[in-house]
Amino acid sequence: MLCNIFYKKKLSKPIKLLTNAYHKIEANDLDFTLSYPLNDEMGKLCHAFEKMKDCLSKNNETMFRQFAEQRRLNAAFSHDLRTPLTLLKGHATMLLSFIPKGLVSQQEILDEISVMSKNISRLEKYVNAMTNLYRLEDIDIPRQQITFHSLIDNFNNTAEALCYDKHFSITTSGNNITLFINLDTVMQIYENLLSNSIRYAKSDIAISVVIENDNLVISVSDDGCGFKNIDIEKATLPFYKSSKDIATEHLGLGLNISKILSERHGGNIQIANNKAGGACVTVKINCNES
Repeated sequence: MLCNIFYKKKLSKPIKLLTNAYHKIEANDLDFTLSYPLNDEMGKLCHAFEKMKDCLSKNNETMFRQFAEQRRLNAAFSHDLRTPLTLLKGHATMLLSFIPKGLVSQQEILDEISVMSKNISRLEKYVNAMTNLYRLEDIDIPRQQITFHSLIDNFNNTAEALCYDKHFSITTSGNNITLFINLDTVMQIYENLLSNSIRYAKSDIAISVVIENDNLVISVSDDGCGFKNIDIEKATLPFYKSSKDIATEHLGLGLNISKILSERHGGNIQIANNKAGGACVTVKINCNES
């Protein structure tokens, strides 16, 4: 009798809550809250179950986001492979048809083979780029200590090496605090942003590096023509090229790689234009020890 009363008073409600929660999770329904007002042992169990549900929900969101990103990456890769493959097919078909009939000279054959070789090189670049992109999702990003001033020295040395035909300036805001970052990752992001600005700048590049709320904020601006609206929306997509870049050799991966790496480092990337004209790309990277 006493056990029955104890069950009804203490155990019935939390067990019912936990059972219902279990069935919802089993049905892959994570859009619910498990709330139990008491802080007894069953309350702690309900709270632990709620935390587990939240963890599952976050993992599912991450998995779906990665799946969507993978689909976009595969679609972009397939699209960019189509042109060199079509050209290779056209040149190969022409040679197979004309050579047996003696309709092409040796020089024309060499010219065709040269064009085919260039397209094979393009295919190799795309395949290597895809392989590297896949690896970005799995690489470990351990953090090391580095002072703010040491990081700025690295940034300045890199800018001096890359901006040989452009004028650059670096402005900073922050004491010489210790940052907890993966230096290789941060430098790769910085080099991508800088290379992008160098490509479009007329003559001047402005670099800003500040610390805001445990974030390292890097902004790289140029005095070029800036982003079109469609470029702002799509600039971080894999293999994306603006209309003025279609004929260029670069693969359109710099900002996409920067986006992936900044997110892996607890940050994000923002694409915008300066009020006075020119492009501005800003990356936030978590630099806290935790």
